[in-house]
Amino acid sequence: ARSEQVHEVVFWMMGSLGRSSWEKAGMVLAVLIICLPYLIIRSWDLNALGAGDETAASLGVDVERTRVVHTMLASLITASIICFTGTIGFIDLVSPHIARMAIGGDHRFLLPGSALVGALLLLGSDTLSRVLLAPMVLPVGIMTSFLGVPFFVYLFLRRKREEH
Repeated sequence: ARSEQVHEVVFWMMGSLGRSSWEKAGMVLAVLIICLPYLIIRSWDLNALGAGDETAASLGVDVERTRVVHTMLASLITASIICFTGTIGFIDLVSPHIARMAIGGDHRFLLPGSALVGALLLLGSDTLSRVLLAPMVLPVGIMTSFLGVPFFVYLFLRRKREEH
Protein backbone atom coordinates (compact mmCIF):
# COMPACT_ATOMS: atom_id res chain seq x y z
CA ALA A 1 0.00 0.00 0.00
CA ARG A 2 1.03 3.56 -0.51
CA SER A 3 2.07 5.67 2.46
CA GLU A 4 -1.18 7.67 2.36
CA GLN A 5 -3.26 4.49 2.43
CA VAL A 6 -1.35 3.14 5.45
CA HIS A 7 -1.89 6.48 7.18
CA GLU A 8 -5.65 6.23 6.53
CA VAL A 9 -5.78 2.71 8.01
CA VAL A 10 -3.93 3.85 11.13
CA PHE A 11 -6.30 6.84 11.38
CA TRP A 12 -9.38 4.60 11.40
CA MET A 13 -7.95 1.90 13.64
CA MET A 14 -6.38 4.11 16.30
CA GLY A 15 -8.45 7.25 15.96
CA SER A 16 -7.19 10.78 15.80
CA LEU A 17 -8.30 14.29 16.59
CA GLY A 18 -5.71 15.66 14.17
CA ARG A 19 -8.23 16.23 11.39
CA SER A 20 -10.83 17.89 13.58
CA SER A 21 -12.24 21.22 12.55
CA TRP A 22 -14.93 23.54 13.86
CA GLU A 23 -17.14 22.55 10.93
CA LYS A 24 -16.92 18.85 11.84
CA ALA A 25 -17.42 19.62 15.53
CA GLY A 26 -20.50 21.65 14.55
CA MET A 27 -21.96 18.65 12.72
CA VAL A 28 -21.44 16.41 15.73
CA LEU A 29 -22.90 19.10 17.98
CA ALA A 30 -26.01 19.27 15.77
CA VAL A 31 -26.54 15.51 16.15
CA LEU A 32 -26.05 15.81 19.92
CA ILE A 33 -28.50 18.73 20.15
CA ILE A 34 -31.10 16.62 18.34
CA CYS A 35 -30.54 13.34 20.21
CA LEU A 36 -29.47 14.13 23.78
CA PRO A 37 -32.56 16.05 24.92
CA TYR A 38 -34.79 13.14 23.94
CA LEU A 39 -32.51 10.66 25.70
CA ILE A 40 -32.45 12.76 28.87
CA ILE A 41 -36.22 13.36 28.80
CA ARG A 42 -36.79 9.60 28.43
CA SER A 43 -34.14 8.67 31.00
CA TRP A 44 -36.87 7.50 33.38
CA ASP A 45 -37.62 4.71 30.89
CA LEU A 46 -33.98 3.61 31.06
CA ASN A 47 -34.11 3.68 34.86
CA ALA A 48 -37.22 1.49 34.74
CA LEU A 49 -35.53 -0.93 32.31
CA GLY A 50 -32.72 -1.28 34.83
CA ALA A 51 -35.23 -2.93 37.17
CA GLY A 52 -36.09 -5.55 34.52
CA ASP A 53 -38.39 -5.84 31.53
CA GLU A 54 -41.43 -6.97 33.47
CA THR A 55 -41.12 -4.20 36.03
CA ALA A 56 -40.62 -1.59 33.30
CA ALA A 57 -43.65 -2.87 31.38
CA SER A 58 -45.76 -2.78 34.54
CA LEU A 59 -44.71 0.86 34.99
CA GLY A 60 -45.98 1.70 31.49
CA VAL A 61 -42.73 1.59 29.54
CA ASP A 62 -42.94 0.18 26.02
CA VAL A 63 -39.86 -1.99 26.50
CA GLU A 64 -39.24 -2.99 22.88
CA ARG A 65 -39.81 0.53 21.50
CA THR A 66 -37.59 2.06 24.18
CA ARG A 67 -34.76 -0.35 23.37
CA VAL A 68 -35.01 0.22 19.63
CA VAL A 69 -35.25 4.03 19.81
CA HIS A 70 -32.46 4.41 22.38
CA THR A 71 -30.21 2.02 20.47
CA MET A 72 -30.82 3.92 17.22
CA LEU A 73 -30.07 7.28 18.83
CA ALA A 74 -26.95 5.98 20.57
CA SER A 75 -25.80 4.49 17.25
CA LEU A 76 -26.43 7.78 15.43
CA ILE A 77 -24.42 9.72 18.02
CA THR A 78 -21.60 7.18 17.91
CA ALA A 79 -21.52 7.07 14.10
CA SER A 80 -21.47 10.86 13.80
CA ILE A 81 -18.43 11.02 16.06
CA ILE A 82 -16.55 8.04 14.58
CA CYS A 83 -16.93 9.26 11.00
CA PHE A 84 -14.72 12.24 11.88
CA THR A 85 -12.34 10.76 14.45
CA GLY A 86 -11.99 7.06 13.65
CA THR A 87 -12.38 4.44 16.33
CA ILE A 88 -10.95 5.72 19.59
CA GLY A 89 -11.23 2.70 21.83
CA PHE A 90 -12.28 2.48 25.45
CA ILE A 91 -13.68 6.02 25.87
CA ASP A 92 -17.22 4.79 25.31
CA LEU A 93 -16.61 1.78 27.54
CA VAL A 94 -14.77 3.40 30.44
CA SER A 95 -16.56 6.74 30.87
CA PRO A 96 -20.01 5.34 31.79
CA HIS A 97 -18.45 3.11 34.44
CA ILE A 98 -16.47 5.98 35.93
CA ALA A 99 -19.54 8.23 35.85
CA ARG A 100 -21.70 5.54 37.47
CA MET A 101 -19.11 5.12 40.25
CA ALA A 102 -19.13 8.87 40.89
CA ILE A 103 -22.76 9.83 40.21
CA GLY A 104 -24.85 6.68 40.60
CA GLY A 105 -27.22 4.87 38.28
CA ASP A 106 -29.89 7.53 37.64
CA HIS A 107 -29.80 8.07 33.88
CA ARG A 108 -30.93 11.71 34.22
CA PHE A 109 -27.46 12.42 35.57
CA LEU A 110 -25.57 9.44 34.17
CA LEU A 111 -26.05 10.33 30.49
CA PRO A 112 -24.64 13.88 30.69
CA GLY A 113 -22.11 12.73 33.30
CA SER A 114 -20.81 10.00 31.00
CA ALA A 115 -20.51 12.50 28.16
CA LEU A 116 -18.56 14.89 30.38
CA VAL A 117 -16.27 12.15 31.73
CA GLY A 118 -15.71 10.88 28.17
CA ALA A 119 -14.84 14.37 26.95
CA LEU A 120 -12.40 14.89 29.81
CA LEU A 121 -10.78 11.48 29.26
CA LEU A 122 -10.40 12.17 25.56
CA LEU A 123 -9.00 15.64 26.16
CA GLY A 124 -6.50 14.29 28.69
CA SER A 125 -5.53 11.36 26.44
CA ASP A 126 -5.10 13.63 23.42
CA THR A 127 -2.97 16.04 25.41
CA LEU A 128 -0.75 13.21 26.66
CA SER A 129 -0.48 11.72 23.16
CA ARG A 130 0.78 15.05 21.82
CA VAL A 131 3.16 15.86 24.70
CA LEU A 132 4.61 12.50 25.73
CA LEU A 133 6.94 11.95 22.77
CA ALA A 134 6.86 15.44 21.23
CA PRO A 135 7.28 16.31 18.40
CA MET A 136 5.95 12.87 17.45
CA VAL A 137 2.20 12.45 18.08
CA LEU A 138 0.94 9.08 19.27
CA PRO A 139 -2.51 7.97 18.10
CA VAL A 140 -4.96 8.93 20.83
CA GLY A 141 -6.39 5.39 20.75
CA ILE A 142 -3.13 4.09 22.21
CA MET A 143 -3.41 6.48 25.14
CA THR A 144 -7.05 5.56 25.82
CA SER A 145 -6.05 1.89 25.74
CA PHE A 146 -3.44 2.53 28.44
CA LEU A 147 -6.28 3.80 30.61
CA GLY A 148 -9.00 1.39 29.49
CA VAL A 149 -7.25 -1.95 29.82
CA PRO A 150 -6.14 -1.51 33.46
CA PHE A 151 -9.54 -0.06 34.35
CA PHE A 152 -11.36 -3.11 32.97
CA VAL A 153 -8.94 -5.44 34.74
CA TYR A 154 -9.76 -3.55 37.95
CA LEU A 155 -13.53 -3.86 37.33
CA PHE A 156 -13.17 -7.56 36.54
CA LEU A 157 -11.15 -8.25 39.69
CA ARG A 158 -13.51 -6.17 41.83
CA ARG A 159 -16.56 -8.04 40.54
CA LYS A 160 -14.83 -11.38 41.08
CA ARG A 161 -13.96 -10.36 44.66
CA GLU A 162 -17.58 -9.29 45.33
CA GLU A 163 -18.87 -12.69 44.16
CA HIS A 164 -16.73 -14.54 46.72
